[in-house]
Amino acid sequence: MKSLAFWVIFMVLYFAYKYLSWAPLKLICGISESNFQHYKAAFFSWIIISLFEYSLFRKRINNIGTFVYSRMGTATILPWFIFILWYVGPAIYGRMPNIPMEIVYANFITITAGIFGSIFEQGLARINYFRELKIIFVILFFASLLLYIVFTFIK
Repeated sequence: MKSLAFWVIFMVLYFAYKYLSWAPLKLICGISESNFQHYKAAFFSWIIISLFEYSLFRKRINNIGTFVYSRMGTATILPWFIFILWYVGPAIYGRMPNIPMEIVYANFITITAGIFGSIFEQGLARINYFRELKIIFVILFFASLLLYIVFTFIK
């Protein structure tokens, strides 16, 4: 279920700027067809779904730290899932024969990455977050955030 919600939010973030052209949307939306913008949309989609999840289930969350770190870790790694999964097809098959096939493949990869992200997040929710690991998660999360925003505006 979360993977489908991720896909929906990803699609909204990917097309919102194209149709609304509202400058602040550049911060979180895909603004071009580059792979980087797809990764950025995935990163922010997971953050949005996690914030929505928190607002719905906050009273049932036993450990807020585990919730936050597992979501931060997943948001950070999810674009890499998309990168890896996306390039499996071209590595085996070669170039997509046409745009409709590429669109179907891209959506399949996005949904699959969402499934992987959900499973990965469940695994991260079961680990003990010691201080050094928390620091790594925070550094990688904020480094990702910085890169997605800065490289959106630098050509």
